[in-house]
Amino acid sequence: MITDREEQLSTEPRINTIWLPILIGVLIFSLVVIFWWTLREEDLSNQHNLVMQYTEKLSANIQADIRSRIPALQRIVNRWEFSGGTPEASFINDAVNYINDLPGFQAIGWVDKTLHVKWIAPLTGNEQAVGIDLGFEKNRRIALEQAKNAKKPTMSKSLDLVQGGKGFILYFPIYIEQNFDGFLSAVFRIKPWLNHIFLTDDTPNDLSDFKISVDIDGAPVYRQTGWDILQPSPFEATTSTIIMDHKITISCRPTQFFFDHHNKNHHPSIALLVGSILTILISFVVHLFQKTSTEAWRTYSTQKTLEFEIKNHKKTTKDLKHASARLTLAAKAGKIGIWEWDVITNTLTWNERMYELYDVPTDINPSYETWSSALHHEDAAEAESKLKAAVEGKGTFDTEFRIITSDGGIKYIHAAAKAERDAKNNPLRMTGVNWDVTDQKNTEEQIRHMATHDVLTGLPTLKLAKDRVGMAFAIATRKELMTAVMFVDLDGFKNVNDTLGHDAGDMVLKETATRLLSCVRKVDTVARIGGDEFLIVLNELNSKNDMEQIAEKIVKSIAMPFIHENKQVTVGASVGIAVCSASCAKSDVEKLIKQADEAMYSIKKTGKNGYAFAENDYAEENF
Repeated sequence: MITDREEQLSTEPRINTIWLPILIGVLIFSLVVIFWWTLREEDLSNQHNLVMQYTEKLSANIQADIRSRIPALQRIVNRWEFSGGTPEASFINDAVNYINDLPGFQAIGWVDKTLHVKWIAPLTGNEQAVGIDLGFEKNRRIALEQAKNAKKPTMSKSLDLVQGGKGFILYFPIYIEQNFDGFLSAVFRIKPWLNHIFLTDDTPNDLSDFKISVDIDGAPVYRQTGWDILQPSPFEATTSTIIMDHKITISCRPTQFFFDHHNKNHHPSIALLVGSILTILISFVVHLFQKTSTEAWRTYSTQKTLEFEIKNHKKTTKDLKHASARLTLAAKAGKIGIWEWDVITNTLTWNERMYELYDVPTDINPSYETWSSALHHEDAAEAESKLKAAVEGKGTFDTEFRIITSDGGIKYIHAAAKAERDAKNNPLRMTGVNWDVTDQKNTEEQIRHMATHDVLTGLPTLKLAKDRVGMAFAIATRKELMTAVMFVDLDGFKNVNDTLGHDAGDMVLKETATRLLSCVRKVDTVARIGGDEFLIVLNELNSKNDMEQIAEKIVKSIAMPFIHENKQVTVGASVGIAVCSASCAKSDVEKLIKQADEAMYSIKKTGKNGYAFAENDYAEENF
């Protein structure tokens, strides 16, 4: 005989409590894996971008180095042509000075009309080159013929130097009253030259981020020690630049130190860990929900079923607490701030990490105003607008913003959140995460700064200075004012290096940068363009008198003694000034800088330590 209890049990629904949680778990975990893979790929992309940025910086440094040397070498040629020739002693003295100031030169010499090397400096180490016929080798001969015919500097292909080692040569044709009088030849030994530019050497260094390779016109000319040990990888970056019709290719291979140093982004692992925990938790909750539903049917049959359900509920609560504790531990390990905002009651709940991120005492009950008042004023409107859009269901909240801490410091925060809604799509609450991305913003800013600023003085480089000149032209055109470029060259700087050493020279260059900045306004630009040469861009000028006042301040300021190790050091300043009015065009940048250089050179010839204006048509009507 079948009892009522047995009959009821026979009609109870049989729900499979295994396959649905597994299916949901698989789907959620698939999404977690996709999210983890996306973060990981982004991290790998960021690492590759760092390598590429460094490679492009090296390429820019090579260009800047060559361009900074050409004006100095051209001045030797200019003096030769201006004076109708240069005595050997003067030529050798000038050449030795440039070689001492700019590492990487093997030699600087004079090649006569018959293509024979007559003078060379320094003589030590270059004895084999004296008297050599440069026409004996094709690459040298082609470069010489190009320089002579074009009447402008040319560069040879990479070649084996007679002094030994790989190198290349810059040839500057010399003409006296339109008559060819030979060449100035500047011989570069590639390895020490590139070591100087890359700020490295040939010794093994396990703490180096990259190993560098350089090709000229497809021929390998430079391999940094350790390059061949590293295997090619997807992170390797290559860029090319054209210098004087020659293609220079720079490649960088990241070392293990680079990956150890930059592989500190644990977001993918944290996402995978948190996602795995959430997957298990959600699957477990679904499983418990199904199990609870099944047991609920049995509560109608017997009290025993009810007691079992109560017992099961207690177990479920305990399991949920354990799962919540594990989730909290995972968030703490990943330094992730977790918050929940009850939209209806306008109450906010933070975990311990949120208080740390926003520098708020833990005894304060956080609110929406606690968060919004910490936002940087430049980011507040956008961050609050995105949060509002997410609450209204018109967008997602996944953004970055800055916050101001209690001590006035700035942090970069990455935040993401999702809204929970009722059946009518009204917002109930939002749950989100915050984490600090300040290992990353500062690094990006440092890389950008290093690409456009001089390492010794912190001043802009020539490339950035040219951009500022272009901007000054635009302002001058719009406001109908004048712009001026000052070319400043230190007088007597070589004597400082020769008598007191390069430490004293570096001190003079850094102090000179400080003094020049004190002589101009905030809207102006001071740049170091090579050696002891500086370029100043003056904006929004009304008259020539404005420029003369600034030039006089510069000459007087530089003439004041420098103190190095209780010794007085004195140098002077020769300043060339080129001016343009609103009629200047962007294409006039190079011309204006050249005119300022020529005006400075005229001061050098007439006694130094003064200033002179270039003769041009740009601003005569304003004088």
